[in-house]
Amino acid sequence: MIDIESIRAAAKVIKDLIVRTPTVFSPVLSKRTNAQIFLKLENLQLTGAFKIRGALNKISRLTSSERERGVITASSGNHGLAVSYGAKVFGLEATVYVPENPNPEKLAAIKALGARVIRVGKDYEEAYGKAIETQRKTGAVFIHAFDDPAIIAGQGTIGLEVLQDLPELDTLIVPVGGGGLISGIAAAAKAMKQGIRIVGVQSTGAPAVYESWRRRRIVKKRSVETIADGLASRQPGDLTFQMIQKYVDEMFLVTDSQMCQAILFLARKIHIIAEPSAAASLAALLFKYKPRVKERIGLIVSGGNISSELLNRLVTSRP
Repeated sequence: MIDIESIRAAAKVIKDLIVRTPTVFSPVLSKRTNAQIFLKLENLQLTGAFKIRGALNKISRLTSSERERGVITASSGNHGLAVSYGAKVFGLEATVYVPENPNPEKLAAIKALGARVIRVGKDYEEAYGKAIETQRKTGAVFIHAFDDPAIIAGQGTIGLEVLQDLPELDTLIVPVGGGGLISGIAAAAKAMKQGIRIVGVQSTGAPAVYESWRRRRIVKKRSVETIADGLASRQPGDLTFQMIQKYVDEMFLVTDSQMCQAILFLARKIHIIAEPSAAASLAALLFKYKPRVKERIGLIVSGGNISSELLNRLVTSRP
């Protein structure tokens, strides 16, 4: 298990390599819900998403011999971008396996950072399988997207920052893909404030972690189908499953349509650009979670790397 000290250590390691993103009050959402709503804006992070935190924490801890072998990973987009960024910062070679139909802007950004990109498989799990095969042959260091203590501790620095900004917070609502983000945030938040509630959100098209949490055993899906590539995981990791069982108080599923409505709400009412996975926390607040009067709720807006095609389609197709 990752504890608060490992998360604080990660915060020191990455402090000068990332943006300490703001946590802002939303009058619009607060009025709508009769609660006090705050947004943690990881869409303003250097790579446009939270993943850079875990990747930098992991890569910074590699030995000199490990760095010489380079790094390899599999990603639906944001993690690959984060690993590519970290490899460039530390002068390493990076190979990123992505599914055959990735977000084109994320793909271009990965390539621009100098990583070798290999497109294979219909989703993250298939890309992951091929990346592992290559890693075994080459000896490169594999950087897991979520099921790694250093990755989870890095993501947990978001929880540190939110509770430093808002020690009186009652609830945190967090998007969930493989579970690295919510595991790290929950470990930090629960250590810093007794009684804080941690709420996870998954897509109805990729509900493996939700079902694993409910059944208290790891559930594996044969396939996933969701507009939110950042949530498109077929199963939790062994470590993230354990942490979610320990720390997460409640979980919800939201539809692609609900995430799209949340994207538009953020864009039109709050002037924030969010990708589908990042809008999942707001979708949960708007459509599933029932806040208490004046409840202090933090929403993790985990990234802003939405494709221009999707954003244009949403804006032009909805009144």
